Amino acid sequence: MNKVGVVIAAAGQGKRMGHNINKQFLPLLGKPILYYTIQSFADWGKAAEIVIVLNSKEIDYFKNKIQPLFSYSAQKTLSLVSGGNSRKESVYNGITSLSDNINYVLIHDGARPLIEKSLIESTYQAVKEHKAVSCGVKVKDTIKLVEDSISKQTLNRDKLRAIQTPQAFDLDLIKKAHHEYQKETALDDASLVELLGKNVYIVDGDYNNLKITTAEDLKPAEVILKERK
Repeated sequence: MNKVGVVIAAAGQGKRMGHNINKQFLPLLGKPILYYTIQSFADWGKAAEIVIVLNSKEIDYFKNKIQPLFSYSAQKTLSLVSGGNSRKESVYNGITSLSDNINYVLIHDGARPLIEKSLIESTYQAVKEHKAVSCGVKVKDTIKLVEDSISKQTLNRDKLRAIQTPQAFDLDLIKKAHHEYQKETALDDASLVELLGKNVYIVDGDYNNLKITTAEDLKPAEVILKERK
């Protein structure tokens, strides 16, 4: 039987938010952003393990302030891991902490609290067939390649996708990609798999699956959450 684990990358500081606190601990309708992210995967119900990768200085804060918000059954699936000096190092710490009986892993940004179960499920179903999966949405704007403030090329937006998480992988494959490209500064885990020469299958993402990066992102996130209640 296939078993799936989840790694939620939540060790970043989010300096663009203008707060001293980790952006994923900021309140969204009265609860931390990170709470909603974790709860989405807990509600999905198929994750044998959910690993939260945190700044080592924030683990006690999570244990005291956020972990008690979850049900007892959800808490049993959670484990906490210290992050590294980069997102790549943090994710690697997360995937290598998963149990040996895990076959697939879903990797998700802690600052994407609006993920829906339907997208988690479609990503999971796709990885069982394709071994490496990302989700993305079609680009709405015209995209130009610019050098020294001069437009050099207008790209075909029909072939462009704005990539989101979760990204899902055969666990052995993503471990190999991280191990072989330890010094790479890839923007996402799918890029490491591409460096191995492997295909990454793209499933349709969700425009509401926002990543909260700046303070301006909080208001639309609140509107979406209110509409779902």
